[in-house]
Amino acid sequence: MSQHKAAMERIHRGHREDKGIDDDKDRIDINKIGDAGESGKCRYVEDFDKHPLLGFLEDGASVLLMPVLPVLWTILFVLTMDRTSLMETGAWAMPLLTVLSATLANAAPVGGGVVFVPILALFGIQIHLGGAAFAVSTMTFGNGVFGFLSWLRTDPDRIAWRVVPYAVLPAWLGAGVGTMRPFLTPDQASRCFGAFALVAAAVVGMALLKGGGDVATAFGGNDGLKVPAYEMSEGEERDDLLDTAGSEERSTPSVRPNHSLVIAQRRKLLASICSFLSGLVLVSHIGVGNALTTFLVGVYIWRLPANSAIVTGILCGGWTSICPFLLHLLVLKDVPIPLWVMGLPGVYAGARIAPAVHDSMGLGRVLSAFAAFLLVTGVVMLFMG
Repeated sequence: MSQHKAAMERIHRGHREDKGIDDDKDRIDINKIGDAGESGKCRYVEDFDKHPLLGFLEDGASVLLMPVLPVLWTILFVLTMDRTSLMETGAWAMPLLTVLSATLANAAPVGGGVVFVPILALFGIQIHLGGAAFAVSTMTFGNGVFGFLSWLRTDPDRIAWRVVPYAVLPAWLGAGVGTMRPFLTPDQASRCFGAFALVAAAVVGMALLKGGGDVATAFGGNDGLKVPAYEMSEGEERDDLLDTAGSEERSTPSVRPNHSLVIAQRRKLLASICSFLSGLVLVSHIGVGNALTTFLVGVYIWRLPANSAIVTGILCGGWTSICPFLLHLLVLKDVPIPLWVMGLPGVYAGARIAPAVHDSMGLGRVLSAFAAFLLVTGVVMLFMG
């Protein structure tokens, strides 16, 4: 049986070569992620042409992180803070909170708001009016600026740039609509995220158990590996083999649709729908959700390596927050400025150390801790919120 299968594979490979199809070009290799080796050009994820601005940010990331951004924060502090706002609002304690949440949010795609939402109650801030506004304002800078520059300086090849538009732009639309026209109560929104977190914890946990702790096996062999853009069904393979082995008199080869391009369009559509719903239901009401959504979509729809899906999800979670943050700041005007300003130093510190924490723990431990944290968060939000 194994000899027959090997013979069929050789015949199929020869048939693909006769048609000029390069197997290496029929595989996904996003920005040379992980240990993928040399970069192949996939039919639906092409080699990324680096924009000059991105090259500038890569070269200047260290300078921007120190001293440019700390100097800008100092100016913001002088312009917005006074003794009353610092002491009476409890803002003095925010760096301690945000350094922990930002480290978590930039090491795993959970969103710092998962930590902010329950703890903000200690400061007397309601989730719907203050929690979402504070979470998106902090994640915009924690993940979208500080975290982005930290990962750009540490390992930019983990960012799957071709995925970003389908993760961020639909989420902006959904978050914009949900922010201006909220349709859930704070309790309903928390329970929605709690249920989502439990499902995600189950998916990630079961994958890790199935893989026996091996990340590459757990997530479909995608960790740092090139994976097929699509897999032909048994019937399709048989037809191809018959076309080669049993139809030698046929002069015109059969024309079949480009399955890679069809699957690419389906993936773009599914990714956009998931991001829109995440922005509409979760980001707009509690300020979190799209980082986790992007991770799951990256692994199970885009078939990204797990390490790339994590980093891409972290950054997309921050970039998604830009739209609702601007709406809260400029239109609704409900951003708690003292808490936000005083939270930024902790967010900055957490984002700086997060890549080192991520790499020192190892991908397997990061995902295990990620699943455990989602489990605890889901239980708290569903049954104790």
